[in-house]
Amino acid sequence: MFSLKDLKIKLEKEKKSIETEIKSLGTPPEFGDDIDHGEEETDETEQFGTQLGLQQILRNKLENINETLRKIEQGKYGICEACGEKISWILLKINPTSRLCQKCKKSRQLSEKKK
Repeated sequence: MFSLKDLKIKLEKEKKSIETEIKSLGTPPEFGDDIDHGEEETDETEQFGTQLGLQQILRNKLENINETLRKIEQGKYGICEACGEKISWILLKINPTSRLCQKCKKSRQLSEKKK
């Protein structure tokens, strides 16, 4: 059975892992100071851009985990932020950081498609 205690433990482990990964990506590559090695500098710039993108994805994921842990502590976990209804355990098991119920997710997706 899916329990909040197990979920909290899993999320805290994932949080630590993400924080470690963000920290390891935190140091930008050393750009070469050689004037005649433009290709090397281009590669380093590309690597830096990739690192920044990955860091942002990880920070967003970390933010979602932190918000989920806050909701668990406050006793507000599993409540849809849009309509206030309970989010199904099936959906939460698939995506423990879900902020919306299935009905509101579908509604949001439909409205985004119309844009």
